Amino acid sequence: MMLMAAISLCISCEKGSTPQYIFPTPETTPTVTITPVEKGTDFITVRFNTYYADECAYIYTEGETLTKTIEQVFAEGTPITEEVAEVKIEGLNPATAYTFIAAAKDELHGSVCVPVTVITASDAPESNYPKKMKFEAFTRNFEDGGVAKGYVAVADLKANPKLRFAPTHLDPAKTPTSAFEAFGALGKGTPYAVSNGGYFWDGASLSLCISDGEVKSIATELAYPTVNGEQIVAYPVRAAFGQMADGSFEATWVYCIDKKPYSFLSPLDNNELTETYMPAPPTASTTGASLWEAQQAIGGGPMLVYKRKNVAMDYYYREIMHTGGTAGTSRQPRTAIGGTKDGKVMLVVCDGRGQNGSNGMTLSELADMFVEAGMDYAINLDGGGSSAIVGFDGQVCNAPSDGSQRAVPTVVVLSEVE
Repeated sequence: MMLMAAISLCISCEKGSTPQYIFPTPETTPTVTITPVEKGTDFITVRFNTYYADECAYIYTEGETLTKTIEQVFAEGTPITEEVAEVKIEGLNPATAYTFIAAAKDELHGSVCVPVTVITASDAPESNYPKKMKFEAFTRNFEDGGVAKGYVAVADLKANPKLRFAPTHLDPAKTPTSAFEAFGALGKGTPYAVSNGGYFWDGASLSLCISDGEVKSIATELAYPTVNGEQIVAYPVRAAFGQMADGSFEATWVYCIDKKPYSFLSPLDNNELTETYMPAPPTASTTGASLWEAQQAIGGGPMLVYKRKNVAMDYYYREIMHTGGTAGTSRQPRTAIGGTKDGKVMLVVCDGRGQNGSNGMTLSELADMFVEAGMDYAINLDGGGSSAIVGFDGQVCNAPSDGSQRAVPTVVVLSEVE
């Protein structure tokens, strides 16, 4: 029957004619996004990313409201001449809100971005946190009406060599507030931000934790997904984030062999979507395996950002995270950590489940925060009721979804030594 159909098609064409196929040109709307990247007492730096645009321009004004048409932005604004441009606006008033809006157009289409408001830093002495460390609340509004609220801490360990990234194992488990107090007594410096760390069960860590080159807890070696309605044993290779001997931050996929962390180029042959799993755990001889020599590290999963790209859903199922209840595609309370090759580290805790007026974030939305901030790598940590962060005074800043802080066996500490 296929042969007869092919013959009929040929007969229907005029003799000697060639069928003409006309494929529609895909329509692309020129757009531009605005991302704040730095602020001081009298300046703000923002990044403009343009897509499919022949021309772009921006305007800013003091205050938290700004409405302009495409024509007004181009008539009154400043041109943006590069696809990715960082612009520093100086001479601003301290502790004042400034709102930016940008427009993009081509010959047929045009668009105006959502206004973005940034508040300059206060001119009062910032004595609560060390130099080159910021700790502040954030709010993100999504197009479907969802809202995410939480806290973000950023520390530049290269610019201030006294700052430290200090993953810490706790035995017994402690709340972040109690961990803050305990860390201060260790003689490792003054803690300024403490959040929950990796996954755990019954008070015991299920995620990698390395402190000062010593492995304090290993990544879980087993997972229990369901195949054809039956639970099986699988061997998850999951994301870990660490600081290397040269001070740089990186993330990789880790499986512990003989209680030592080995790095792999991917989560290997696991995939919950296809219900295919490695029949045996990886070994030191597995292709691509190498001993991971991070000096400080915390594990979790999945990988959120890899080499500045949002890869959250690329690896969510491959790291066997759905089985564990991570709920990556729904908005939930989240904790995550990321960093750059040149020594910046970023810690995010997002409220959810209605606490603090926040819906939470999906893993992809969480990854976007790190991409926009210029992080090279980021991984997801434990979330839900575990997500909590304390600030310089050791008091919890966010609103944990359990109503109070959970005791956890690993925490992430940002501190400063004398």
